[in-house]
Amino acid sequence: MNLFEFGVNILEESMTLLILSFYFGCKYTGIRKYTGFFITLAVSVFTITTYNYLYISEGFLGLSFVIIYFIYALIFLNGDIYTKLFISGFVNCIVYIISLLSTLFFAEFITQEYSELYGMTIQRIALIATTKILLLIAGIILIKFRVPENKNRRDLILLSLVPIATTMSMVGIMQVFLNHIELRQELLLAALSVAFANIVTYYTFIKIDLDAKKQAELDTLRLLYKTEKNHIRDIKELYEKTCGARHDILHHFTLIQALPDKKSIVEYVNTVTANELGEFRHFIKTDNDYFNAIVNAKIALCDKLGIEINAAVMNHSISKLKNDEIGVLFGNLFDNAIEAAQKAAKKCISLDVQKCNDNIFISMSNSTVKPVLVKGRLPETNKNDKSSHGFGTKNIRRIVDKYDGLINYHEENNVFCCDIMI
Repeated sequence: MNLFEFGVNILEESMTLLILSFYFGCKYTGIRKYTGFFITLAVSVFTITTYNYLYISEGFLGLSFVIIYFIYALIFLNGDIYTKLFISGFVNCIVYIISLLSTLFFAEFITQEYSELYGMTIQRIALIATTKILLLIAGIILIKFRVPENKNRRDLILLSLVPIATTMSMVGIMQVFLNHIELRQELLLAALSVAFANIVTYYTFIKIDLDAKKQAELDTLRLLYKTEKNHIRDIKELYEKTCGARHDILHHFTLIQALPDKKSIVEYVNTVTANELGEFRHFIKTDNDYFNAIVNAKIALCDKLGIEINAAVMNHSISKLKNDEIGVLFGNLFDNAIEAAQKAAKKCISLDVQKCNDNIFISMSNSTVKPVLVKGRLPETNKNDKSSHGFGTKNIRRIVDKYDGLINYHEENNVFCCDIMI
């Protein structure tokens, strides 16, 4: 083991750890950041140097580097554990693929004496330079096209088996090459096929996830369109009802002027208030006109459906929310509550919105015909068209998560309650 080979090992392991570091990003800064990097570099270089010193071909022992990279990522880098496992194996796999393909290519097209690829020769230096350039390019591509975040852990565990199996295949191909140099063309083809299969697998994995995200975004937009359409319909009905009430009030004033005495006037006003203006008793007024329009429209719909509603909203309580977020959040809360309450024997809904410091506290409760939660969680939608339903709850969760808020569901005595803190 000479200094040249030792320097090559340091260079290769440094590049590999840098790829991992740039891919995930470091948890720490300053001394802890560099300490973690150099400790792992020392361990990995010591491992490969020990293999070479004892004249042990890395072979399947090369999988030990997956463990080293994984521990480094687990302790010092950001990201979830399953993605770290997959990328640690995949980076090690990339190193093996590049090394094997470059060796086979040089053996086929540069030199017929493969021993020149393992000595202190020009061919050896050219081979090392080629592998490091290819590793740099592969690292840049890997960082640019990352594995999607929050991926199912089962998928990542299964996917992690691919680079491990590929590494084992590459080890086998290399062993055959060392013992049967005359098969270098066939082995080069086999190595290219394995490398291509890995590239296609990785690309397909990312592409499927991106397509799924686009479809989810499209479904969300469709739901938002439907929600806004319902808001417009409800507000239109409320406007028509208000205009009708205004028209009737003018007639009532005319009649009041013709009444003979104060007692008759009081009786008439009480009758009109109870019978015709009672549906306006729940209407609320805050500093946000958009919120007023949506909530009052939903309250009017509740009156129309015979649902008793109580609403208490603190003024300026929702100032941190954008109008589109208000529409999605309260529109879906009301729609879910109305859908459940109108099936119950006692139809009632309660909304309470308060503010404390910079936090918004929202409590929406409604009567139900039967328990909703399953093991403390909301079940999947049981509607026939599952692709068009279930997004309301997800969009509520999306807005809550955006503000690092909390959401809790609970129920008691056929009353379902959703508590939100934003």
